[in-house]
Amino acid sequence: MIKKNCEFEPQTIKAAKSGFGSEEISAHIKSCSSCWETAKVVRFLNTNLENETPAPDLPAAGFLWWKSKIIEKRRRAERVAQPILIAQISGFAIAFAAFVWLLRSKSSQLDFLDTAVNRTFTSIESLVFPLAAGIICVAFVCLLFVLALRRFFLEK
Repeated sequence: MIKKNCEFEPQTIKAAKSGFGSEEISAHIKSCSSCWETAKVVRFLNTNLENETPAPDLPAAGFLWWKSKIIEKRRRAERVAQPILIAQISGFAIAFAAFVWLLRSKSSQLDFLDTAVNRTFTSIESLVFPLAAGIICVAFVCLLFVLALRRFFLEK
């Protein structure tokens, strides 16, 4: 069903936009269903346009695309570097455990080291344990430094 427009529709729109009109238009709006609907729609649109809040300022689309590409590259680099990090940590842990095991065991693996230390440090035998502890601490600090550098370069 196609509705025909009323001849008073332009005046109805003007009256609805301004909020007041002649008595003739007001009487016509009350009697004509087409003009009644038109006035209702115009009033609704006017009140919604007046109450509308402005859209927030959004960054440029190019900037958002660029930023998403950088984030994607970082995530890919982290995924690729994760097995390397696991291998580094496990390697340092195994080396540390082997070093501790060698120091604690009284096996023949340390006989050559023990005789060399005894010959070299006969007068300063008390330095062997602090020296070993210092080497372990230096290795630990180096591990932390490598991990910090890795994290620094991945986050850039």
